[in-house]
Amino acid sequence: MKSIFIPLFLTTLKVVCQTSNSKCEVAQVCVTDLSEEECGAGFVLVPNKSIFGCCPGCEIENGGGGGGDNDIDTFPEANCRPPSTCLPDGTYAPVQCKGDLFTGRCFCSDAEGNRIFGQMWRNEASEMTCACSRKRNELEKSQNRISTLHCSSNGDYEQLQCDEGMCWCANPKTGQPTVPPIPEPDMTLLPCYSRHRVGDTYLRRCESIVYALATIRKEQEDHGTFFFGNPTTFCDYDGSYGPYQIQNGIAYCTGRDGNILGSWQAVSSEMRGMNCNCARDTNVYFPEKGMTVAEVCQPNGNYRHSQNSGDVTYCVDSDGYPYENENDWPDECIRNNINNQNNN
Repeated sequence: MKSIFIPLFLTTLKVVCQTSNSKCEVAQVCVTDLSEEECGAGFVLVPNKSIFGCCPGCEIENGGGGGGDNDIDTFPEANCRPPSTCLPDGTYAPVQCKGDLFTGRCFCSDAEGNRIFGQMWRNEASEMTCACSRKRNELEKSQNRISTLHCSSNGDYEQLQCDEGMCWCANPKTGQPTVPPIPEPDMTLLPCYSRHRVGDTYLRRCESIVYALATIRKEQEDHGTFFFGNPTTFCDYDGSYGPYQIQNGIAYCTGRDGNILGSWQAVSSEMRGMNCNCARDTNVYFPEKGMTVAEVCQPNGNYRHSQNSGDVTYCVDSDGYPYENENDWPDECIRNNINNQNNN
């Protein structure tokens, strides 16, 4: 790449695009020599596609990026609509990407478009399938049970899989067994087993705690008692700790190791919608790439929708990426924008 603009007031990977439109002051990295080849198969290069139309970007071929009249006829209002990636039946594709090829990310999604476990930086996600995350999410919703399928960080299958007492080696993209399944106590006989990667037990620390707590709760219920001070532990699909844990009635944002991140928290009775995306991006995912988060987090660790850069108001979604269409802005962004205009 030949030219990258680096501003002083945002993260090291945010830029001021050369345009009279003030919204471009909050645009992400503009790569002026982005080529058609870099968009990849199925995408075409559009000069003013990304970030409020300020930067070049890649759009799904044949108008999949939205904006045409045909999109309205093809995608019913209640179903998936561009610029989301949609399947022919109108549901959301397992992989949904946001941002440009260099600072954007791809996330795993359920059929209704809700983000689930699994993400990758967009320039590394060409073979990401989210097959494991989608399958596990479907199993847990349809059967109302905790599945022990292990997904890698990008939502694909780990090679060693165990569920409901059976273990097998799996194809990372499909999850299909590559050898006959065997009982879990014999998993060390499988060619994909590695003591270094797995250890002596399939379940990881977080999962072991969840099952132990479930056993304690059942014992208490069988004896007619229940201790309300028991912690509530949530795990991600790779067996690590989930984005938040509940202790003594307080939900804390936590890292993959279960340690509390900063001061982001909420009373458990008021934690509806809490996802800790901003807290984890700030303390985990962005630092791993040598980047920093410019956006402000809410006290509960979510991204605050309404953001300001100087006198410019912009609005980000729950994953921290700017809305490209003001019609999609939540009410708080609209109010904040009006207040800023009145004060100027």
